[in-house]
Amino acid sequence: MKIQTLVNRPAMIPFAPGRGLPWNDPAFSRRVLDVHLSQDHDRASRRSDIIDRQVAWLHETLLDGRPGKVLDLACGPGFYTQRLAQRGHQCTGLDFSPAAIQYARHQASQESGRSHYREVDVRAAEFGSGFDLILMLFGEFNTFAPGEAIELLKRIQGALAPSGQLLVELQFAEDIRACGESSPDWSVESDGPFAEGPYLLLHESQWHTEQRVTTERFWVLPDRSEAQIYTLDTQAYSDEALEKLFVQVGLSITGRYESMTSTAESEVDLFAVTGASISSLAKTS
Repeated sequence: MKIQTLVNRPAMIPFAPGRGLPWNDPAFSRRVLDVHLSQDHDRASRRSDIIDRQVAWLHETLLDGRPGKVLDLACGPGFYTQRLAQRGHQCTGLDFSPAAIQYARHQASQESGRSHYREVDVRAAEFGSGFDLILMLFGEFNTFAPGEAIELLKRIQGALAPSGQLLVELQFAEDIRACGESSPDWSVESDGPFAEGPYLLLHESQWHTEQRVTTERFWVLPDRSEAQIYTLDTQAYSDEALEKLFVQVGLSITGRYESMTSTAESEVDLFAVTGASISSLAKTS
């Protein structure tokens, strides 16, 4: 890649066409799966001991310790659904990462048969209905454009049982803004999710004040192949904006939680946990 390409790079536009990381690319998804499975950090998924405690909280607090029907949107390798199925719940996981779904299906084949997985983009998937709990964890909701988020919430509302609950983990707005206002940086990786083998990674970001969005751009320069450019947008929500969005689709916020483990774990530094259910007005309309 020529230096002039960097000099003349286009402005970063929030949620531009063609945005996003290549989650559904088979090679990329295999490399990301390795990050999910690592027990050395919480970068793509939390470590197993934390997930165990979170699932215990979901089972006892939101599902009242009784078998229920659970939908996990952007489920990744199925860490939550697998554990909830072991506790007697009927679980469905949706994700469009082929490697993650393949891993989840393999794990399910060794278990009770109470968890099922579909390789699909949640923005276009049919959810079904009658779910006692719908999960969207690890800040995935922040990655959808506002219009996509509204349509997704409408379909979530339609998929919930009358007494069902939605649990969403959102990235903190101040952290999203801080990322967007940070200086460009670079690193040399021996390998990683962006490429096989060593590569140079250039990273820049921009905070868009009016839209309350951070756009990140990743320039990946592998050792023996062409440079690749990826972008990632993250929408920041205030409590008031989130509540307004939920009300718009017939959901009402039922609680905000410090964590899903009842103790201070690494995830409380990353996410705010919000619970919602179908509003009484929507139930009677």
